[in-house]
Amino acid sequence: MLDVLRSAYPHSDRSKNAGFVWSPPVGQEELHQGLGVSVKVTIISEHFREPLTFTCDGSSTVDLLIYQTLCYAQDDLDHMDVDHYLLKVELPLHVERLVQSVKALCNSLAAVETPDVTFALNQLPACPCRLQPKVLKVKDTDKNSSSCPCPTLSLVSYEGFFLSCSLSHGGAELCAPQHTSKQSVSKYLFHLVVWDQRVCFPVQINQLPRESQLTVTLYASSLPPPGGTEEKGKQRRSIEALGWVDFPTSSFEVRFSTPPSAEFCPQYDFSRLDTISQIQLQDVLHKKAVFWLTVEDKRLLWEKKAFCQAESAALPLVLASAPCWQWACLPDIYALLRQWACLGHLDALGLLHASFPDQELRRTAVQWMDSISDPELLDFLPQLVQAVKYECYLDSSLVRFLLRRAIGDIRIAHYLFWLLKDNLQDSQFSARYQHLLAALLCCVGRGLREEFDRQCWLVSVLATVAHKVRDSTPSNRQCVLRDGLEEMKQFFSVNSSCRLPLNPALLVTGINIQSCSFFNSNAVPLKLSFQNLDPLGDNINVIFKSGDDLRQDMLTLQVIRIMNKIWIQEGLDMRMVIFKCFSTGRGRGMVEMIPHADTLRKIQVEHGVTGSFKDRPLADWLQKHNPTDEQYDKAVENFIYSCAGCCVATYILGICDRHNDNIMLKTSGHMFHIDFGKFLGHAQMFGNIKRDRAPFVFTSDMAYVINGGDKPSSRFHDFVDLCCEAYNLIRKHTHLFLNLLGLMLSCGIPELSDLEDLKYVYDALRPHESEADATMYFTRLIESSLGSVATKLNFFIHNLAQMKFASSEDRPTLSFAPRVHTAKNKVLLCVFQAFVVKVERDGQQEALLVQRTFEEFQELHSKLRLMFPSTKLPSFPNRFVIGRSRGEATADRRKDELNGYVWHLIHAAPDVAQCDLVYTFFHPLPRDETPGTTTSKPLAWSPVVGRELGEVKLSISYKNDKLFIMVMHIRGLVSDGTDPDPYVKLYLLPDPQKTSKRKTKAARRTCNPTYNEMVVTSLPVCRDLDQRVIHLRVLGDGAFWENTLLGETFIPLKRLVPGQHWVDWHQLGAAGSDSAH
Repeated sequence: MLDVLRSAYPHSDRSKNAGFVWSPPVGQEELHQGLGVSVKVTIISEHFREPLTFTCDGSSTVDLLIYQTLCYAQDDLDHMDVDHYLLKVELPLHVERLVQSVKALCNSLAAVETPDVTFALNQLPACPCRLQPKVLKVKDTDKNSSSCPCPTLSLVSYEGFFLSCSLSHGGAELCAPQHTSKQSVSKYLFHLVVWDQRVCFPVQINQLPRESQLTVTLYASSLPPPGGTEEKGKQRRSIEALGWVDFPTSSFEVRFSTPPSAEFCPQYDFSRLDTISQIQLQDVLHKKAVFWLTVEDKRLLWEKKAFCQAESAALPLVLASAPCWQWACLPDIYALLRQWACLGHLDALGLLHASFPDQELRRTAVQWMDSISDPELLDFLPQLVQAVKYECYLDSSLVRFLLRRAIGDIRIAHYLFWLLKDNLQDSQFSARYQHLLAALLCCVGRGLREEFDRQCWLVSVLATVAHKVRDSTPSNRQCVLRDGLEEMKQFFSVNSSCRLPLNPALLVTGINIQSCSFFNSNAVPLKLSFQNLDPLGDNINVIFKSGDDLRQDMLTLQVIRIMNKIWIQEGLDMRMVIFKCFSTGRGRGMVEMIPHADTLRKIQVEHGVTGSFKDRPLADWLQKHNPTDEQYDKAVENFIYSCAGCCVATYILGICDRHNDNIMLKTSGHMFHIDFGKFLGHAQMFGNIKRDRAPFVFTSDMAYVINGGDKPSSRFHDFVDLCCEAYNLIRKHTHLFLNLLGLMLSCGIPELSDLEDLKYVYDALRPHESEADATMYFTRLIESSLGSVATKLNFFIHNLAQMKFASSEDRPTLSFAPRVHTAKNKVLLCVFQAFVVKVERDGQQEALLVQRTFEEFQELHSKLRLMFPSTKLPSFPNRFVIGRSRGEATADRRKDELNGYVWHLIHAAPDVAQCDLVYTFFHPLPRDETPGTTTSKPLAWSPVVGRELGEVKLSISYKNDKLFIMVMHIRGLVSDGTDPDPYVKLYLLPDPQKTSKRKTKAARRTCNPTYNEMVVTSLPVCRDLDQRVIHLRVLGDGAFWENTLLGETFIPLKRLVPGQHWVDWHQLGAAGSDSAH
């Protein structure tokens, strides 16, 4: 009977067999409850000899059954499509294309699958589709459902994920973070982590500050390590933050009214506080920045805020100490803000930190900054661009201020454009900076927009060329550079001129390819020479770097430039060389080239690879380029000032990696540093040893220039005083530099990323110390740096390392000749007398006399040996002479030997006799024009003394019932042929018991010592000053014999005014008959 029925309804006849199957229904609830409902399926087909019977789960889709059947019927399933075997009906329940479209749309939106999408897909009727979601069921929509797309890598890297939600205001948490449950990854349209959980905070909405932020952070727990036990795995599993999102708790549409200021806000004089409270409050105010305020500090500041209003710079510290910022507390805070003395634009920077998100407070700070001039605004523009990150909304007073000033000054618009372009790489704030950049371009007009496009094109071409040069072989780089710069011709053929990003005032019309080259360093920077639009101007030489992050160099030079302006405003010109450096994007930028300058390495190696250990190279080089006395004295003066400024600036900023290729010297005597890849104390390490072990670079060859010889002179006193004065002037502006660097903490510079980096500057400035203590401290730093052998050793090692980069085109030069001369001068050497050489020129009847020392002849020979084999050169006379080397016999002997040497030299092969080095040697120098001069100008200065026994410089003050005496310098001590080891001993007379005796440490081997040591003596009664006399004695320390009295003086204290510093030089005289103590 069954066979008859089946044969009456064949499967191939759709009119009789529509394909419907009737069976008892199985409810969806039973399936989801996991009751294990199974179905026995029997399939009869003409392709099977026997019926195919198997059992499957009740929730299996039709396509799964068809696929399992095809596994038995077909051998090759690669080209089989399950859809061909589905029921062919007019309206098939097949939504695979719909699901694929939804998945593609979600994928284009960063793989975001919202709960609404999931719910809608779950509402689709059951269909034979393997892609249809069957995992999730959306519950009550009133609850917060969250999902997060998860990369495939997370499936194998982590075992669970959870969210941490926190409320904060100005970086401070308002309550403990709330966490969701830990969930694993689920496969839906994408790999997702889904939470269906409500998070509640224990804070009422009306108690939240208006600028509160909600931060949601995704954490993941890693899988246990393979092969470990379960207990060890639990101990070793770590929690890792994968990402976060911040957003305000209120939307843009909510507008808060500004609460009125409180009517009563008391203000009292600081002196009304008791002594203990004054000391405590001063200690807190000396911290200068909000970063290191403790809970106790904040409590004290807020409690005593009425006594702090006389010091305007204390406002950020007081506001940071406010116990809360909820709406009910704002009237008191705003009253304090209105009553406080108006902050200057420099102090107002302290209110733009992330710890002050209040909009009214930031609006007031910007209002105070509105008085800043455009040139001064350029000095702080990078910090203001970073402060935009801390605004709750893009439409803020700060953003409006920046755009308004950019419209009014093309320089501000220029630098703001490039600063915003550079910050587009910040993944967290790139969208904000994109909007601000678009607003700037809309404001500046079409002409400036086109100029910015040309600059971007120029930078792009240069970056491509620099990349090709860096990737090519060293021997082929110059050819690659010239070929790459040919593209610049096409650029300038399209654009007649272009302003350089380095400085909008630099307008160039082309590039001089023949003058372009590169530097042999890791990044292979390009040395470019642009043609100036001004026909009377010189070519504009810049360095283009690709592969180095110049933001750190840019920040360092900005801070040094501000230091220099502070010194100038205080009447102290440190003769600093400040060059421009600007980043045009991550990993590339431009640096200004300073003309007429050489690195210390190049200067020192003129005296051999060990020139770093010698004292004369810098002095000889300056003398070579400044031949007259007036020129040389001016160069030395420039060197003293600039060297002092460099010492102070590099110490405060912790500049490291200071080798002799990172320090340069101009022919005018100005010294300056370059390449600030390491700062804030992040020194390079040799194992566990810091490469930079001295506080700053100050070596004996620098001291040789300052002293005018190898012995200390009064000029060294001036140098120490300059350093200490410059250091103390910067210390007065500690809060400014902490604000500048603090605003840059989030800029992405690796070595300025946390408060420990900022604390390095705070510790270097020592704001809690007095000027006298700071002077003593920096004097010890100078002594430590001068006595460090590690600095010279670093220089020597760097000399050896750079020998492999020496170009074959580099020709040796003479250390005493300022420039190279060639055979074009047509010089003929004729007669030689002693150490004076008679030089005759072709076509000139008058002969010239040039004066050369034996050491200079020897230098000529050593440089020739570097260029030619010894077989081409004549033998040089022996340097060492037995007996007195200065006797007449020795001089006669050397005269004859040098005559023979020069005769053989000029008759040597033409490539030797006519080389540039020989012609430079015999070319007249400025010193040869002075009749009767046979040696170069002496370098030593005569000491400035008042009397025969010298002078002593003291700084004397009286305060808090104590007499402070700082022994600073002594100059012009008289020696008996051997420099003494002087020290100072002091008494406060009358003192019959000698209880007031104090003394300094002994200086070694000098007649011009520097001490800067403080001597403190108790003197409770101020009126006793008129009867008191300081008895000062200078003695020579004898290690094996009695100390020698070198001089003494008596200083009455009648002239001393309590509370003031008396700084003066005092004459030293011989000991009197009754002055032995």
